[in-house]
Amino acid sequence: MPTTSIAKRAWLACAAGAMALGGTLALSLPAQAQLDTALSAARQSTASSAAAQRQVEEADDAAGSAVREYRAVLQQLDNTRLFVAQQQIFLDSQSSEIASVQNQLGTVEQIKQGMSPMMLRMTVALEDAIRADVPFRVNERLGRIERVQNALANPAVSPAEQYRQVLNAYKIEATYGYSTESYEGVHPEEPGNVVDFIRFGRTSFIFLDKRDGSAKRYDMGQGGWVPLNEVDARQIRQTIRVAREQAAPEVIFAPVAAGS
Repeated sequence: MPTTSIAKRAWLACAAGAMALGGTLALSLPAQAQLDTALSAARQSTASSAAAQRQVEEADDAAGSAVREYRAVLQQLDNTRLFVAQQQIFLDSQSSEIASVQNQLGTVEQIKQGMSPMMLRMTVALEDAIRADVPFRVNERLGRIERVQNALANPAVSPAEQYRQVLNAYKIEATYGYSTESYEGVHPEEPGNVVDFIRFGRTSFIFLDKRDGSAKRYDMGQGGWVPLNEVDARQIRQTIRVAREQAAPEVIFAPVAAGS
């Protein structure tokens, strides 16, 4: 074979190889681009999935927070309703108390209207009792009644204070019934002289004349003074000393009218 033929074959082979290699390179370039595109799409899909997952998680967190807030609002609403119900109970109770007080105020006015005449009658009755009683400390007792009457006639004095003074006068008069006292006073029959009085409750009222030591007892039946004998007079002198704590306590005797 000539040398020229061999060279041609070699050249053809090289050309064929080059063509083959060139064809291979031409085919591989589009595939790489497709691969890159696919990888980019995959990356974008993964990023989108992650973003979507974050959005889902955020939405879930937001939903959970909203549920918690909703439950908290419901609880607050229940508490508010309970508070309102309790306040309504208090309001109803206060309304009942107000109605009761208003009713009592109306009753108080009625009582006040009836109290003034009642206290006047009580004072008059007490004054009559003092004038009909054993005549001890008459001026003092009648002076107390006069002060009570002045209080009853004074509109500036409250009904409570008026009633207190009336009851106090009654209380003082009541204590006279179970107490014993001795004091100096004007001679009931001779105003220029001073005598020693001694009172045994309302049972016996006696005076002892300091000039001659004589004694007299007030007799309710006779409405005047009756003399005591010497024995009774001596006993009265000792009784006065005991009453004034000038002698040791001892059993004392009070002269009384027959049948008392």
